[in-house]
Amino acid sequence: MSHALRMAALLVLLSTSWGSSQAETTVVREPHYGEVLFHFYSGQPFEAITRIEAGRVAGHIEFHDEEAELLLGGMLLDWGQHREAARIFAGLLATTRSAEVRDRAWLELARLSWQRGALAQAQTALARIGDTLSPGRAAERAMIEAQLLMALGEYGQASERLARWDGPADWRAYAQFNHGVALVRQGRLDEGVRTLDSLGARPGRSPELRALADRANVALGFTLLEHGRPEAARDALERVRLHGPHSSEALLGFGWAESALGRHRESLTPWLALRERDLIDPAVQESLLAIPHAFASLAAYGQAAEAYLAAIDTLDVELGRIERAIVAIRGGALVPALLSLDDQDRLGWHWQLEALPDTLESRYLAGVIATHEFQEGLKNTRDLTFVRGVLAEWAESLGAFADMVATQQLAWQSRAPRAEALMARSDVAGMQARRELLSGLLARAVEQRDTQALATRDEQLQLEELAGVASRLAALDPTDPEVAELTVRERVLRGTVLWQLNAEFPARVWQQTRELRDLEPVLDQMAARETRIGALRDGAESAFEDQARRIAALGPRVAALLLQVDAASVRQRTHLENLAVDSLERQASRLRSHQVQARFALARIYDRAAGGEVAATRSEGLR
Repeated sequence: MSHALRMAALLVLLSTSWGSSQAETTVVREPHYGEVLFHFYSGQPFEAITRIEAGRVAGHIEFHDEEAELLLGGMLLDWGQHREAARIFAGLLATTRSAEVRDRAWLELARLSWQRGALAQAQTALARIGDTLSPGRAAERAMIEAQLLMALGEYGQASERLARWDGPADWRAYAQFNHGVALVRQGRLDEGVRTLDSLGARPGRSPELRALADRANVALGFTLLEHGRPEAARDALERVRLHGPHSSEALLGFGWAESALGRHRESLTPWLALRERDLIDPAVQESLLAIPHAFASLAAYGQAAEAYLAAIDTLDVELGRIERAIVAIRGGALVPALLSLDDQDRLGWHWQLEALPDTLESRYLAGVIATHEFQEGLKNTRDLTFVRGVLAEWAESLGAFADMVATQQLAWQSRAPRAEALMARSDVAGMQARRELLSGLLARAVEQRDTQALATRDEQLQLEELAGVASRLAALDPTDPEVAELTVRERVLRGTVLWQLNAEFPARVWQQTRELRDLEPVLDQMAARETRIGALRDGAESAFEDQARRIAALGPRVAALLLQVDAASVRQRTHLENLAVDSLERQASRLRSHQVQARFALARIYDRAAGGEVAATRSEGLR
């Protein structure tokens, strides 16, 4: 049984989803931040990042400033911008007074350090986290801590931490698996076996939990095989689904369990079934050598030799395919093939490769493509392609922006004379002086109770007409009865007007005071607008020239960024190609090793057969 396969069966499960923590309700108090969240939850991180940056510059994000910083740091972290994300989280820790914000920042720093392999920094960040995390984030913290301890070889502490697991139910199965592996790694075999057996005996309802149960049974089976308990290993491996993701490993282990029990004929059943599967699977490759081993154990040397010869030929064909794939990858065909059906509208950490292309013998690359390093590199390549498209679009738009500025400048120059004429006719200062004068007149009228000062135009005309009538009557004979009657009527009319002015004086004072008060902010606003218009008028030409200079300066900057993006894309593609070639070369080396083993085993069978023929000839000669 392959030692590498046995070790792979005991690897720690690192399939927790960082985005699976419970969603938290956010009360949006600024429309611009609501737009940021819309793009974030729509899976458009580039647009969300852009709007956060633009909103902060424009002052549209103030109330949600710390939330926006956390969101920005998380998006940059998941987008691979580790240094910028670390700078943001460090800045939050240095400035915030909120314990919740600090704990979330420390958690993000711990996740960042864990992903980058900075284990000591991750430990420090985890130790600084308080007790304000939500249940989902607290579960994430506990899982990172346990995986960190296991990565450091502290299996005892990891098992203690996982034994006290109190996180959400959907994380519990993963914690139990890691707990069982940690117990086995620290030598507590019986406890680890019980833990893995408990998980493997009760598969969940979801596909993920059923796959996890299969993985637990495979890990349990190979652990028991290594410790000389083939019967128990057989029982555990029997629980693995025949068509699940771990069925090949289970079939291989089941065959070795039967072989360890001396049941070589029965071991052929799972191995022969396994031989019909895809040869890229290491378990299938090992079955090519296990089958003739079983025939040899049954003394069926002819069948064993035929099986070894068939294995050598099959492995030789596979080696040729791998070598052709290596040549194609070194020729630059890998990334275009992987992204041939890509949807560039989906960016960031939510994207994943949905299917492998039918070229480049991509089935050999499934293992390396599934690794975190390759997936992150592929995401970086896609993101660089997207950024290059944005920069190219900007480069094309700069000319249009320059034309727009020139057009606006011409339009301003054509409208400037009319604007100057309108400004010249505007007399805001005169209106303000008029208001101040009226305010003073009102104050004097109130102080002297000058009721006639607040008379309407009609009332003033009436008083003037009555004064003229009184003047004319004074020149006539007062003893004349008709003159006397007219004099009385004049006095009654004038008294009526004066009485009305006196009675309505308080109300008229209040009305005039309110109108003057309401007029003040209007005039102030008009003055401010006049000042701004004057400033714009005076600085219009320089503003247009400044915009033109800025647009002209952006051209070389965008061109330089395009060169940087192209260089980074080349480096990233080369890195992916090296990962793929290294993986293929390791697979080729493993196939060559299997070929060598098959040839040596075949030679031993031939030697044994030749030895039998010599012995038979000597016996015949004695007779």
